[in-house]
Amino acid sequence: MSRTIVALVMDAFGGRGGIAAYNRYLLQAVCSHPEVDRVVALPRSVPYDPGPMPPNLHFRTAAAGGKLHYGAAVAAFAAFANGGPELVVCGHLNLLPFAHLLRLRFHCPVLPVVYGNEAWRPSVHASVNHLCRRIEEFVAIRKFTADRLRHWAGISDARFYYLPNCIDLAEFGAGPKRQDLVAKYRLQGRTVIMTAGRMDSREKNKGFDEVLETLPQLSVELPDVLYLAMGDGDDQARLEDKARTLGVADRVVFAGWVPEAEKADYYRLADVVAMPGSDPLYDRYPYRFAFLEPLACGVPVVGSELQDVAERDDPDTRQLLVQVNPHDRSDIKRGIIEALAKRGHGINPVLQKFSYQAFECSAHAMLNEVFKGRVRRKIVV
Repeated sequence: MSRTIVALVMDAFGGRGGIAAYNRYLLQAVCSHPEVDRVVALPRSVPYDPGPMPPNLHFRTAAAGGKLHYGAAVAAFAAFANGGPELVVCGHLNLLPFAHLLRLRFHCPVLPVVYGNEAWRPSVHASVNHLCRRIEEFVAIRKFTADRLRHWAGISDARFYYLPNCIDLAEFGAGPKRQDLVAKYRLQGRTVIMTAGRMDSREKNKGFDEVLETLPQLSVELPDVLYLAMGDGDDQARLEDKARTLGVADRVVFAGWVPEAEKADYYRLADVVAMPGSDPLYDRYPYRFAFLEPLACGVPVVGSELQDVAERDDPDTRQLLVQVNPHDRSDIKRGIIEALAKRGHGINPVLQKFSYQAFECSAHAMLNEVFKGRVRRKIVV
């Protein structure tokens, strides 16, 4: 059977950040389903070259733009599409009004995807909140997020598919430090602590501040410690000033933005990756890409203690992460030293649960259930 699926996404191929990465994996998995002939994706943003894509993915970059431009692109698709889709995958709750338009036009189900704090509480958009209360099934990368959405939207009976972040293990792997990078950043003989992420002034205290503030006492125990901050953004200048104020500027290197193709080489420079964010807006997701990627390089990871007790005590989480109180600099130091003891232990086999192959298998099983549900709904009608 040949099926067409439409995906509305904020960004995916040609995007940056965790949601873009997740959508790339999701689109690949949807495209590889044996019954899916074609996937049409309409992205809101494509700031960079999209790069290679599955051959049956029609990635309509012309849709990218402001809300009105995007709405016109969705309306044009609804008006002129040859044949209706079997399913609309809605890659963000804010895109639900556009997805609902396609649902009315093609009489097909909508499958929203939720990630983190965008689904924890009602939106500022009344139309989005209204449509959230009509959700029958959705995808969540985190059970904690699914529970919060079901609670505030009053959709306790809605079915959700748990599809956490994944990692293509073949793109990473343990290995030696790249010597040209060691020389570039003067890392020879240093114990390297790394944080990777966007330096965004709207989300301060994602982990950069906390590690900087821990460096003075950490350097007493580890005289050779050096902090490698990987990423860029409008908050970098403030962080540089903070390093100088704390007297640790000589122990801090700002590496800037790193291309995807070089990420593994940069992660291998680290002895520990630490991201103990304390900002209330910081989503303490245990399987964020900034954790899975270094773990896939054999580098131990320190993260914030999880809010959700079930996640905090989950055996997989405990094996993969060293959790710390992000408000306690002594506990952050304790966690970093504990993680350093795990150096050289290789890649934890638990990470196989978060491989792309496992993700693809789960995504295919999810689509099978959605397709079956559509058949049942047709029979009832």
